[in-house]
Amino acid sequence: MRLPLTCSRRVSLPTLLCVCVLHCVQASWGGDWGKSQQSQLAFEDFHSRSRSNRSEPFKYDRGDLLIAIPGQTERLSLIEASRPWRRGVNTFIALEKPLEDTDAPEGFLSKTAEHREHFGVFQDPRTKTEWEKAGDLRAAIAPFLAAKEMGLDSFKWLFYGDDDTVFFIDGALDALENLDYNMPYLLSDDVWFVEDDAQGKQINTHPNRRAPRCVPCGYHDEVADTGYIPYASFKAPEGCPCTYETVCKAPGNEGYFGPNCEWLKVHPGLWYFIHGGAGAIISRGLLQMISWDKVDGYFLRGSFASGDSMLTVAVYEMTGILPTDPGYGYYRDHVQMFDPGWKGYQTKGPEDWNFDVFDKGNDPEGVLQRLQDCVGGADCDAEVDDQLQHLVSVHIRSRYSTEYPIGENETDFQHSGPELHRPASYMHYALHKWYVKFRKARGLSMR
Repeated sequence: MRLPLTCSRRVSLPTLLCVCVLHCVQASWGGDWGKSQQSQLAFEDFHSRSRSNRSEPFKYDRGDLLIAIPGQTERLSLIEASRPWRRGVNTFIALEKPLEDTDAPEGFLSKTAEHREHFGVFQDPRTKTEWEKAGDLRAAIAPFLAAKEMGLDSFKWLFYGDDDTVFFIDGALDALENLDYNMPYLLSDDVWFVEDDAQGKQINTHPNRRAPRCVPCGYHDEVADTGYIPYASFKAPEGCPCTYETVCKAPGNEGYFGPNCEWLKVHPGLWYFIHGGAGAIISRGLLQMISWDKVDGYFLRGSFASGDSMLTVAVYEMTGILPTDPGYGYYRDHVQMFDPGWKGYQTKGPEDWNFDVFDKGNDPEGVLQRLQDCVGGADCDAEVDDQLQHLVSVHIRSRYSTEYPIGENETDFQHSGPELHRPASYMHYALHKWYVKFRKARGLSMR
């Protein structure tokens, strides 16, 4: 028997918005695999008519956004450190217990309203030893809980990331320009995917250009219009929206996943999912397809499930939607919009070594150094400049951040939390500071 998620009455902030208790959930790995072809055609027809009747392009500002962060009370100093880049954006933080004065850094609670912070609680039903990482289920459910508590009419785009994810809001708003928030989008170009190496050994890599995806509905730019696709990239169709039928039946992909898309039907969540540390941008159009009642039962799939894989599975099983690449970086092999890196294949910890996984992003020091070089007039070639102009996110990966040096001249950097988190807090601060300098030096708009 599957019991529902229950939610206590709402109480006043800043204590908490909602306390949710998980009684019992079970995985759902069968049933309706995406939208029918009839629904697909209906979507395409609706949005085709919408585009043709719209005289003005879609433009957004910070008031159209909601940030959803799965957090922990012991890591609130990272939430505090992200306040500068979250300026003017509503933020929902899902914690493991109600927030109390003794949990927060000094002065933290007095500024929650100023920084548009809202708090909810989702209690973990299992211990850390039974999950890959503590808080994985809360990480999966955070965007759905945020949409429920804040209301669908409070945002057009939801930014989903960890407490050590940095979003570059202005770059993200540039990427969202002309995209219809009513279309169901799960946007990211940092997608895990399994492949064989030169010796035939199976490895799991992110970001991986071979991962199945779409490009946005109606997307075009000067490179895309030439038909050029970088080497070793998946042949991404235009997704209006991006269903598995769209991906499977696109020109060049026929039969790739089996006659009836058998492979693709079972693989979301099995080393094919968006990377939560790099973050994702979810449209209101997608979240309004998923009622809170549907959320129950989509997240437990075993002790090795991570929050980002469970989220991808939940979206896929409840809506049939697969990831969509924002587009600009898809057509340019030198641009990775979500969490770029210049280190190549890298491993950093046991979770990498034990599962043969490789991270080709996660290079916050590399991003910071290139921002500083380009602002300071040092070596900054056209491709690096193009990459920096189209940044959407960087993953600090705070578990391994003790090696990050703190600039000696950064006298305005302050940190009031545990010393363990000081380097990650500094990265929040420094990446935002130098990104703003870079945007201004290039004459790019600041919203």
